[in-house]
Amino acid sequence: MTVENINILTNRQKLWLKIFMGLGVLTFAISVFTDPTRAWLNLLLSGYFLTGIGFCGMMMVAIHYVSNSGWDVVIRRVPEAMFSVLPIGFVAMLLLYFGMHDIYEWSHADVVANDPILAGKSAWLNPMGFMIRMVIYFVFWIWVGRKIISRSHAIDLDVDSYQPKSPTGLSAFWLYIGGIMFIFSSFDWIMSLEPHWFSTIFGLYNFSGMFTSGLAFIMIAVIFLRRTGILKDTVKIDHLYELSRYLFGFVTFWVYIWFSQHMLIWYANIPEETVYYIKRHVGVFGSLTVVNILLNWFIPFVILLFRKTKRNEKSLLIAASLVLVGRWVDLYMMIFPSHMETPVFSLIEVLMFAGTLAAFIWVFIKDFGSKKTLPEKDPYLEESLQLHT
Repeated sequence: MTVENINILTNRQKLWLKIFMGLGVLTFAISVFTDPTRAWLNLLLSGYFLTGIGFCGMMMVAIHYVSNSGWDVVIRRVPEAMFSVLPIGFVAMLLLYFGMHDIYEWSHADVVANDPILAGKSAWLNPMGFMIRMVIYFVFWIWVGRKIISRSHAIDLDVDSYQPKSPTGLSAFWLYIGGIMFIFSSFDWIMSLEPHWFSTIFGLYNFSGMFTSGLAFIMIAVIFLRRTGILKDTVKIDHLYELSRYLFGFVTFWVYIWFSQHMLIWYANIPEETVYYIKRHVGVFGSLTVVNILLNWFIPFVILLFRKTKRNEKSLLIAASLVLVGRWVDLYMMIFPSHMETPVFSLIEVLMFAGTLAAFIWVFIKDFGSKKTLPEKDPYLEESLQLHT
């Protein structure tokens, strides 16, 4: 069954999505001329956010096949639809080529020539290598990911004699190579904003943030689709309970990695390393650091600590929404202090991120509505339908 003829969104909701997408594009176009550094930083934040959500969608699908898990079969179409946004993230990140000189210090040949540290890193940090690696990352993620989803959907073909190829092998390959690529992409796109500083934990830190925000969106999407009636008969509170356990575990993993990176750098007290945290502990940025911890870990952790709240839709929506907002704050804290002495927040940030979310929701709904909502011939379907926790 597809949901093409079911109104997942009302006409008013569709109109608002179009308005926010338009406002986001318009805001970026204007701010490129009025405040280019800020515009490109916001584009980086939005593009990386979209990329992370789409990446997590494919990651959940791949994990399902590699682990032969059965409980999540009825919600598999949700992360598959999330993956469809990755090409938009690709386009957004490609646009950074035109703003590279505004945000990446190492992109200036004259600066590199007079800086021994940047000169030593120039074999990796150079405009040509930056763009080539970006294309390689996205082409691999999208091309192999689509192969996996194609094999996943082939299982439901109404041809009795057709034996589809298993997605398991490709899924393992995608997880291994794609995961390493995501870690390196965080070095390229985020850590290189401050090229004199480095952390070997930084990639894993971003990986954990990506996964928690992706899980949060899956939670919100599944609850929304249940409430619209599309997944009401197939997705039970038990499935949400399993998702909440994932989210509970990974918000804790996120704060563990955050603390590990902070502790190792802060207590080593090497000026070249601690400068990163000094920027983020002083003034209003220091307050945002506290907000970051509250949104990404403490409040969701407390909410999800109890079995009762793990089985309550309202509690889960609150926790997941906080994690999504927290992911924006986390990325803001990684990106903006590299160029701003104090936080800047106005309609530019609001409208560009609102446009980002609107574009994501639009593509997600379009993709989800174009396919069967249930993998009807999956051998684990009955196990998933009978899930009891």
